[in-house]
Amino acid sequence: MAEGDDADVTAPTDTLELLVVANDEFARRLRLVGPDDWPRPTPCSEWDVRALANHVVGACVRHQMLLRGAQMHEVEATRGVDHLGADPVAAFAAAADAVVACLCEDGALERIVHHAAGDRTGRELVSMRVLDSAVHAWDLARAIAADEILDDDLVAFLLAYTADLDLGPEQHAFARPDADVRGNASPQDQLLHRLGRHPHVAEEVP
Repeated sequence: MAEGDDADVTAPTDTLELLVVANDEFARRLRLVGPDDWPRPTPCSEWDVRALANHVVGACVRHQMLLRGAQMHEVEATRGVDHLGADPVAAFAAAADAVVACLCEDGALERIVHHAAGDRTGRELVSMRVLDSAVHAWDLARAIAADEILDDDLVAFLLAYTADLDLGPEQHAFARPDADVRGNASPQDQLLHRLGRHPHVAEEVP
């Protein structure tokens, strides 16, 4: 799944706190994955549970590399790497903590990095990471039949952040936005429909 992309939306410093929340949401579901769950399909049709988790860990690694000044070819080369190893929970915790630590460094939020989607500031990377960890936390929950409810503040932030994002099929990780949203839909349901998910379809996972 491609990371969120909008040069006009930036993250305030306290959005780092939301990134920690988003990472916790993903970690909470990842800890529930059993040995038989890894090949299960997910709402991201091209990924099973293991591939989805590998994407999230890999994205943390790539954003850390960008903040450290890595060249684009070095960053892109990590997309084919197994980032999970024998302990996916530990792998995610280490990668998530590392990217948060990088973003907390002096000057990191103003740093310009050369992302595949175009130059981005560290502030923009924060929002991109919040989106990636949160939406995939829901995907993982749906795949393994775990609790799907996301943090309210996280949902509110992402509704604002994604309002003007290009979320078409060329973004890979996000399906085409779903126009069929009930007028009384909850904020989380509005967000999920915007990201091409169908929270009230019983067979969301193929």
